[in-house]
Formats: sequence, C-alpha cells, structure tokens
Amino acid sequence: MLALDLELVKGSILGKHYKVEAFLGEGGFGIVAKCRDTTTNQAVAIKVNKKINSIQIGNKLCNNCCF
Repeated sequence: MLALDLELVKGSILGKHYKVEAFLGEGGFGIVAKCRDTTTNQAVAIKVNKKINSIQIGNKLCNNCCF
C-alpha cells in the first residue's frame, strides 16, 4: 500500500494541524511522513497506520484522526 492509496499526498493535513512535507519511509505497519505542526512551526515525524484510521505523532497515538 502506498501513500496514494491512503490519499496521503504532500500538502495533506493530518489531525488538525500537521501538514505533510515529505515521505520518509514505508514499512509493514505504516508510512512515515515528515510533517510541520502549523501551530508551532515544529517539524515532526508522523507514522500513519495502514490497517486502522490512526496516526502516531512521536510516541502519542491519535485514533480516528482526520486525514
């Protein structure tokens, strides 16, 4: 499954304020994207789980996030 299969493209917004800037990698469980927190301007890595509608920001899990 590719990022496009998840409708995840550069410029997409994850959660409420994480803008996708680039894709860092893909593994068996998900896709890792470099994102920018639009409220703090901080760069973060976010893992998007392929199987369920969730994203992982650092060590926090956000279930049923909009993306």
